[in-house]
Amino acid sequence: MYRVVLDTVVFVRALINPKSSSGRLLFEHSDRYQVIVSKPTARELLEVIHRPELTAKYRSLAKIVLRQVIDILGKAEAVEIDTSSSVVRDPKDDIFVATALAGQVDYLVSEDKDLLVLGSTAGVPIIDTQTFIELLELKN
Repeated sequence: MYRVVLDTVVFVRALINPKSSSGRLLFEHSDRYQVIVSKPTARELLEVIHRPELTAKYRSLAKIVLRQVIDILGKAEAVEIDTSSSVVRDPKDDIFVATALAGQVDYLVSEDKDLLVLGSTAGVPIIDTQTFIELLELKN
């Protein structure tokens, strides 16, 4: 089973459109990988999905699908991270890289261009959602 860090964009896109690649990854394939989180990544996700501008625009964020995300986070493995280094052009994304390294993950899955442009970091491939779904389907 793959160990992965999913960035906030993946979760938000899944909540906005459960039929999107991100939605399929979270809601159809979540039993095929282990999510790794840290306090900062979980905190950011919860802050973002509770933003009034998102919940007002996307009513589904406040409904059943949100409960599924909380369940996924509840099953995630938590790691402690060191946030002292900076490798991403958007410093807010460093928490995902630090979580990936601390969790010794196989992949950092992202839809964030600031992360994807790296390609990999310290041996951890950074891939988009569709690529990760394809890897999961090949493994089956």
